[in-house]
Amino acid sequence: MEVLVIQQKMIGDVLLSTLICKNLKIWNPKIKIDFVANNHTLGVLENNPYIDNIIVFQDTFKNDKLGLIKFIKSFRNKRYDYVIDAYGKLESILITIFARAKTKIGFSKFYTDFIYNMPIKRIKSSNQKLQLSILHRLQLLDPILGDSINTTDFQIHLTQNEEKEIAKKFDLELKGNKNPIMIIAMGSGKNKTYPIEYLALLIEMAFETTNAPMILNYMPNQKMEINRLIKMLKPKTKKAIQSSLTPNSLRDYIVTVSQCQAVIGNEGGAINIAKGLSKPTFAIFSPIINPYGWHTEVKNKTMAVHLADYFPEIIDFKNKNIIKKTARIKTLYLKLEPKLFKQKWINFLKEL
Repeated sequence: MEVLVIQQKMIGDVLLSTLICKNLKIWNPKIKIDFVANNHTLGVLENNPYIDNIIVFQDTFKNDKLGLIKFIKSFRNKRYDYVIDAYGKLESILITIFARAKTKIGFSKFYTDFIYNMPIKRIKSSNQKLQLSILHRLQLLDPILGDSINTTDFQIHLTQNEEKEIAKKFDLELKGNKNPIMIIAMGSGKNKTYPIEYLALLIEMAFETTNAPMILNYMPNQKMEINRLIKMLKPKTKKAIQSSLTPNSLRDYIVTVSQCQAVIGNEGGAINIAKGLSKPTFAIFSPIINPYGWHTEVKNKTMAVHLADYFPEIIDFKNKNIIKKTARIKTLYLKLEPKLFKQKWINFLKEL
């Protein structure tokens, strides 16, 4: 049996979509699975035993229309039993159209029901404890597995060499000190980044509570903001920051987190990666993100805060046009003061 899974979105989306592959392989180890993903997300797919072949959707296709057309047409060269479109956007829909398959599965929309012969109506709420982003992936397996779902745990897989090298690096840099805490200091953009003056207070609380070394995770173009953040910290806390262990790539981040006690800070792909490595996480959600879709609260394991926890009357996820205005988001973020969740933050850290 041959299956094509398409998920070209962000890191968290790709990682959670590996659940599709994992469940299929557990159900039938002989299944061959191809997985289409964007180039910048490949780090979370490396060494995954549930994927036989990764097909890279190149970033250059955004401008190289001829290359994009050739790529899409290439799917006519192989026959699949199933195509599972977990993305549901123009590129993945075109791939689904050109792919030769008996069964094509995707989420039901008015413009896709003639493309997928197994359209799935996405559930909007559930009384289950699982977050919607996981439940939606499992829904895509309904036409194949029905109720025979074997696992809801997604994983990231390291090589033995990666594990040995990062352990050696930590021994050298930390000189026997306790393992560090990874801090997601910056989100993927301003609309997903907790105010750094607030984050500085949380970092101080974290150091006072654990006395642990800390690593700041951020992108190179965010370095100026990171410098501002570090200047806000007390001298002892500054010394706890392990700049030599700052990750410089997606895979480096993954390997580094594998040796950390926990991952805390801005919610996003970095937090989902930590979950895939079974690390305790504490996420601070942006006001524009509905945590019900991306978070499953488990005490002392996967915890989070959102402005709606404290001011439910001012958050309306249905009115996205208003909530996504930058000025509005900044105002909302400033309402989520550290004092609101100070005890929850400290209690989480005490349990590490």
